[in-house]
Amino acid sequence: MNPEPTPRSASLSIYNRAVQIRPDEDQRLVLLLGDETGRLLRRLIVEKLEEADVPFRPAVVGCDLPFEGFSPVADQMSELLLKFRPHIAHVSVGRTDLRRTIESDGNSYPARDLVDIQRDLNRIVDAAKISADTDLVVATAPPVRDEFQDLVRDDDINRLNVVIREVGQRRDVLIDRWDLAVDSATADPAHLESDGHQLTEAGREQVANSATRAIIDALLRAENPWNQLGRVGRGSPLEGIPRPRHPEVS
Repeated sequence: MNPEPTPRSASLSIYNRAVQIRPDEDQRLVLLLGDETGRLLRRLIVEKLEEADVPFRPAVVGCDLPFEGFSPVADQMSELLLKFRPHIAHVSVGRTDLRRTIESDGNSYPARDLVDIQRDLNRIVDAAKISADTDLVVATAPPVRDEFQDLVRDDDINRLNVVIREVGQRRDVLIDRWDLAVDSATADPAHLESDGHQLTEAGREQVANSATRAIIDALLRAENPWNQLGRVGRGSPLEGIPRPRHPEVS
């Protein structure tokens, strides 16, 4: 009997339809890396990418198992980019890193410190920069409602999103603003379930729309002559000319 696959090996398998690059078809490959929330959105994102009005066909690959935070993504990023060689990698993880547990002192703390998350984010960016063929998109975490659950605090989400946005601005990475796509302010939120953190169907639709806009924006920007020339000589043909910066997608 074959042994059960390890989480590492299982997470490297393609999760949707087989992708075949045809010589007569202009395709752009998108790699989706998400936690459980991101993984549940993949069907919607694939459908919306296929419907997008762009001069190429986005093809999507990804992983069967959700990533439990930024650390496993950082650990596997170089291998994933080498395996799939995507044009765009969209990373949507983070809530797992903020899940709280009650300690012996009676207080609860997030699973990981922000300084460690920031280090992993920079490792992910480093892997994408080294690959030279992949542009990176990182999604912020959608908000939660504290009064309905103790698992994740909205203050922790806000602090995490500040870190993600700071890394994006400093490292020239497109940030997909899921925190703006989801409305958690109303008494009866349309985008969050009654548990305070799961997305409703309307919430998933909003977040999938945001992810699709960010991916398409990154794909179109990759067609920019600056990017194409920069990749040919690893930046030398445009030395001294500032790179056009990615805005946040809101």
